Amino acid sequence: MKKLHGLIHSLSQGEKRYVKIRLKGNKSSSLLNTYFDFLGKQKKYSFEEVQRCIGQTTKLTQSNLSLLYEVVLKNLRGHYSLKDIEYGLRGDLTDVKILKDKGFYNESKNQCRKLIQKAKFKEEFEVAKSAYKEYWNLYLLKGELNDEVNETIQIELNSVCEKEKEILELEELYRTVTNLYYNFFFKKRDNQYKKIVNQVTRVLDSPLLLSDKSRHICYEIRSIEAVVNNDLESHHSIRKKQLKHLLSSPVFESENLLILMVLANTFSYLKSNGFVKELSAYLSFMEEYFKSYLETASDSVFLEKYWDIYFRNHCFVQTWLPDGEILIALQHSFEKIISKGFLSNKIIIGRIYLSLVELQITSENYKNVGPLLTVFFDLTKKEKYSKHYMEGDLLFLIVSYFQDKIDTFDNALQSFNRKVRRNDIELDADQKTLHELLNDIYKDTAKDKAYYLNKIGNKQIYKLFFHKLLNLDSFSDLRRTYFPVNDLGFMPDKDDFLVSLKK
Repeated sequence: MKKLHGLIHSLSQGEKRYVKIRLKGNKSSSLLNTYFDFLGKQKKYSFEEVQRCIGQTTKLTQSNLSLLYEVVLKNLRGHYSLKDIEYGLRGDLTDVKILKDKGFYNESKNQCRKLIQKAKFKEEFEVAKSAYKEYWNLYLLKGELNDEVNETIQIELNSVCEKEKEILELEELYRTVTNLYYNFFFKKRDNQYKKIVNQVTRVLDSPLLLSDKSRHICYEIRSIEAVVNNDLESHHSIRKKQLKHLLSSPVFESENLLILMVLANTFSYLKSNGFVKELSAYLSFMEEYFKSYLETASDSVFLEKYWDIYFRNHCFVQTWLPDGEILIALQHSFEKIISKGFLSNKIIIGRIYLSLVELQITSENYKNVGPLLTVFFDLTKKEKYSKHYMEGDLLFLIVSYFQDKIDTFDNALQSFNRKVRRNDIELDADQKTLHELLNDIYKDTAKDKAYYLNKIGNKQIYKLFFHKLLNLDSFSDLRRTYFPVNDLGFMPDKDDFLVSLKK
């Protein structure tokens, strides 16, 4: 039952507590509780260890593990029904059916009426359709069915079906443009894909949308279209409208992960245009909005995404508007989050460590770089040939050069070159350019600065490194000269959009 071991280890602390309480509440579950505890502590699954610990026959152990798997899933359904609206509504629908089967028709009808209202309010149309069918049956069973009741229920049911049909059609369109997006960005940059996307989305030029979910899907489609057409300004505008829609609609009030991801999408335009103060204000809104949810959140996917977005974007702000005290606080906050287990994805953790390393370098706190890189390399030691690990190697080369440790730089560069050559490592485009520049510096054959800068794509901090590597001015002078913040006069309380979000 390796799948049971994996399931238990995937549970958040809140989910584990919920399952444990349910197991302890039943004396007959005490043995299953023992299995649950043992598997939770077992780092690598071993059936033989489980059997030895509990002391049962092979057949009985297998039977109990299978039972525990079903019990954990059943209790997770109960746990999710408390926080997921669809799970909860489906539970209400079950109550309606039970009451009907027991002959409590009036109670069942009252429950069903409330369920229909909730399902329509939250736009859970599948549940609403099933509830309407039960509602009609209850009138039939009670002998109260007449023309007026029949017509009213059918009209309302047709309205629900029409909204559901619209959503299904938009979802089909969304899947089509998403597939075109992946073909364009990850297979071939063929302008033909752009033309097809523009053709497909023409049907949305003047849509008559019937539901909040339809509007959300429409925003998603329009956002993809803007990205494919490289229209960051339109993408930003669409995402802002979508965010406002999500925050104002009762349908999405508990969709924290969705709201977070749409909010994060608004950051791209701000970063690409050097609107650092505005980005900082957006981050402040994000922290305030999710503050209460973070205190009780058990959703590990949300927590991972939140802290990834939080630290990466705060690091961006610090890159261009550095503040020594904030940098120290940011690093301490990151270490605290790690210690509490809110971040467990090694790729995300490693990426944040690299961002902190870059910050320490651009703040010229070179003595603080070594300890951070040591932790990073230990964390990623099993992936020494990944682009992720190679990024750490490149940062080590840069800080060695900035510290005038020429022997260390020369030896590390030669080692890096051998590693790339012998293992046929494919660096990304920006890493290749940085690698080329470091080798040119080593050979004393560096070209004009523009040659390297023109080859850099999205990694703005590399441009800052290139200026420093080629003329050794201070980072503060380089920022002021080449990377001015474009919104130093930005005032959050004067921004209509942010003010409307807070309301």
